[in-house]
Amino acid sequence: MEAREQRAYLKRQIALRGFPSLSLTLNIPGFPKSNTVVNAFFEYCLRDFGYFMKANLVSLIDKDAIKGCDAAGDFYIVPFSQGILSLQSIKQYCEEFEQSHTLGRFVDADLNGLDGVSVSSGKSKICFFCLERPAIDCRREQVHEPEELRSFMFPKMESFNLQKRQDEFVRKLSSFALQAILVEISLTPKPGLVDRFSNGSHLDMNFRTFLYSSSAIMPWFSELVLVGIAFDKSELTLALPLIRKIGLKMESAMNDATGNINTQKGIIFLLGISLFACGTLFSRNIKFKIEDFREFVRSCCKDIVSNELNNQLFLEKSHGADIFRLYGISGARGEVESGFATVFDYGLPQLAEIDQINDEALMKCFIAIAANNQDTNILYRTNPEVLENFQKLCKSALEDFSAANYSSVIDFCKTNNISPGGSADLLAVTIFVWSVIRADL
Repeated sequence: MEAREQRAYLKRQIALRGFPSLSLTLNIPGFPKSNTVVNAFFEYCLRDFGYFMKANLVSLIDKDAIKGCDAAGDFYIVPFSQGILSLQSIKQYCEEFEQSHTLGRFVDADLNGLDGVSVSSGKSKICFFCLERPAIDCRREQVHEPEELRSFMFPKMESFNLQKRQDEFVRKLSSFALQAILVEISLTPKPGLVDRFSNGSHLDMNFRTFLYSSSAIMPWFSELVLVGIAFDKSELTLALPLIRKIGLKMESAMNDATGNINTQKGIIFLLGISLFACGTLFSRNIKFKIEDFREFVRSCCKDIVSNELNNQLFLEKSHGADIFRLYGISGARGEVESGFATVFDYGLPQLAEIDQINDEALMKCFIAIAANNQDTNILYRTNPEVLENFQKLCKSALEDFSAANYSSVIDFCKTNNISPGGSADLLAVTIFVWSVIRADL
């Protein structure tokens, strides 16, 4: 009772300043009125409530909002500027919010007038448990036991919270993946690679081509995470056909967008595995940690080199397969079978200490990767000797980093007409992993 009186006092204080207010509370029977599940549910409802009201042009005065948790449970009170909206229409918005929300029957969205008193619609809400009688009658007559109601409500709230967390997780990962690709593409200048102002060593693609293909493959990022979340097999190599199936769709979309120019086949493969792995770890309640991620990737891609490149029956026609047959270098498949050794041993350390991505850090990260990556793109265009000289030059530029030394790597690529595309793909993966670590997912 004291808690409710204190809330009424807060509403009156807002009214004395000349503002009506909106309040949000939950219908929690029994005690305690809040716990971790209930509080998380309330926070999600509160966020949705704010978006809903602002979308309907209700001018909430957020800076004066009051949020708390007392003996009566979680609550939120916010004044608003009425403007041209009638209180009747705003009351209707409160009702619409409750009706449209997945668990709106557990929520009370109220309008408090200029006297600080809740404005009633005169309508009776149906009991969320029996769905037969007015809720006020069931409550007054104590038709349902509090524990019975709580046992009904809390699992639904927990399921709602999990879905919300999953939705946010999928959105963030998808955003990080696209961000990583665009940051890598935009890094300018880059040795032998397409950037904002140069086609590098390529005649068939440019910066715009990469924008087209990035936009084309982006819609599948969320699907990769969701399929990873749904994956429940103990034999992790069974994940590869699922990843490959989505990857083939992405390649088809890329080809449609670019006129059959292979801009991003490598990153489709590498980020596809990364997104899937993050999804599976999330579903198993494993917070992202480098070794857990790497172990999943290693297990998922176990024997992928022997199964796909060292297998005479697997006659894939690709640059990577050709290079493996010529030189025994396994390229992207070897990288994932190692759990992204180049990314974690050489790329990520260059970004580990920075709070924000910048061009110098990205350049150092790129040449650190390139100095240690047996880049099949370079081998396809030239030979092992050119690759070795390129790696040595990258190593020297990293040890004494300067604009001049970085430019010497660019000049070498131009002179030899090479493009270290495999290293660029690993740079994008490194940026993705850095983002996930920073987000503490």
